[in-house]
Amino acid sequence: MADTINVCDLPEEDVRILELWVERLRAKVKRQRQAQRERKEAVDFTTWPLGVKGKLTREEIYDYL
Repeated sequence: MADTINVCDLPEEDVRILELWVERLRAKVKRQRQAQRERKEAVDFTTWPLGVKGKLTREEIYDYL
């Protein structure tokens, strides 16, 4: 893969457009890789963020009594 692109004969405006395009392509690849990592992460459904400790009965949870 090439690390440099020869833009010697191009106007400065066109070079800047190419730089912006490459930046957008890199950002797209980064977003795709991040999305793949997020999909691979396991979701833990067994924890509760509110910090309840101990076991609760169904009656305690739904206030049947």
